[in-house]
Amino acid sequence: MIHAKELRYGNKVQTRDGETITIQQILGNSLIYDTQIKVSREVAAVRGSLRTAYATQFVEVVKEADFQEIEPIMLTPKLLEKCGFRNFVREEWILSIRNTHIDFTFTDEGLKLRHSTPGAVSLKYLHQLQNFLFSVMGYELESEF
Repeated sequence: MIHAKELRYGNKVQTRDGETITIQQILGNSLIYDTQIKVSREVAAVRGSLRTAYATQFVEVVKEADFQEIEPIMLTPKLLEKCGFRNFVREEWILSIRNTHIDFTFTDEGLKLRHSTPGAVSLKYLHQLQNFLFSVMGYELESEF
């Protein structure tokens, strides 16, 4: 289970069924991940008129999941590649954002920022990486799913 404080709009997580979803709205005990508006149009009879009239109905369909029903997406080398990372030497991964390159080390512990003072925190899940890049670089990580 993921706590609501870890999530923000646009984060990708998965349902227990393995479906990847994108968070659109965070509520008290649940989140909304898909909203559609269905439009139906029917011919309506108007008494005493030769004109055709229509009745249009709009129905909003909202897909919602409880926090107990979602799980984080584990970072893997394949997922990092889908997110635009390049792997040069074993655990070394680089992400280019605008004109900047960010170096990471990816091990069994997770993804760590490569720096002269190594990071104490490892990123293990996709939503953590999305939040990190947004908070540090103002960058929305796009991934192909």
